[in-house]
Amino acid sequence: MIFPENRYKFSQNRVPNKKRTIFIIVIPAAVILAAVIFFLFFNNSRKVNLISKEISPADSIYELWEQQSYSEIISITEELLDKNPMDPQALIFNGFSNFYEGAEKFTLEEKIQYIDRAVISLRKAMLLKDPPYEEGIHYILGKAYYHKGRFYTDLCIDYLEKALEDGYKGEDTFEYLGLAYSDLEKYEKSAEYFNTAAEIRPSDLLFITLAQTYFNLGDNIKAEEYLIRTINRTKDENLEEKSRFLLADIYKDRKEYIKAEDQYKRILAINEKSADAHYYLGEIYDTMQDNVKARAEWRMSLKIDPSHYGAKLKLYN
Repeated sequence: MIFPENRYKFSQNRVPNKKRTIFIIVIPAAVILAAVIFFLFFNNSRKVNLISKEISPADSIYELWEQQSYSEIISITEELLDKNPMDPQALIFNGFSNFYEGAEKFTLEEKIQYIDRAVISLRKAMLLKDPPYEEGIHYILGKAYYHKGRFYTDLCIDYLEKALEDGYKGEDTFEYLGLAYSDLEKYEKSAEYFNTAAEIRPSDLLFITLAQTYFNLGDNIKAEEYLIRTINRTKDENLEEKSRFLLADIYKDRKEYIKAEDQYKRILAINEKSADAHYYLGEIYDTMQDNVKARAEWRMSLKIDPSHYGAKLKLYN
């Protein structure tokens, strides 16, 4: 999983912001949640399971479904829908296949076309009386609406919670609900769903997401707990680095400067070219009134990144 580098980097054109906590909190959340979205959307193993007793498509379509040959299913079902626009099986397979085919596309422009087609087919299927596999339709519609963007978040939640009420629990249902409630800044509900997801299938990515969620709630004790669990579990150095940045911020808020210093040094052990770790080390030393060490760290930050706005501000103001 790839994360953007220098998450805390000051842009050369950034207007100075006195509220450093906004910079620390908002950007990490965006990066971490974007990684969760990427992981969910591109994990094609999470295919909805069709129950053959409920849906009895032509053998060829079912075989193609098992082979994940979504483009071929789309072609076949479009022909069927030309003859009968409300064929329930064709609508459902067309909708599901468009969603999963979209997951395989590289650009957002390509993806959204398939997502929109998936929504259209599945919403048509919902117009039928007692459509087959209704819970599966709710599940895919919920995920599709999430990927259509923030303005569809309420529909994402509605459909995924309907799927749960119907007894359908996809492997990623709780992650999507956690993300959706986070987008609405309903962090308590978001934490509830992320915790459920972590109980079912714990992962370092879920732990850091929970840490960020609790951080947004102001519960730094739980945030610290999940950051430490992330660090102990992950083999991804980028994820460890980001966990340590957030952990250091928690320690600074508590005025536990020695602990914060240790986290920045551990980041530098992972990534000796982290201009931001040097910058924040300088802030720690400045707070501890060690101006010599503080300026040395800021100079090192500028040596690594000559455009580092924060270090320039500290050294030349």
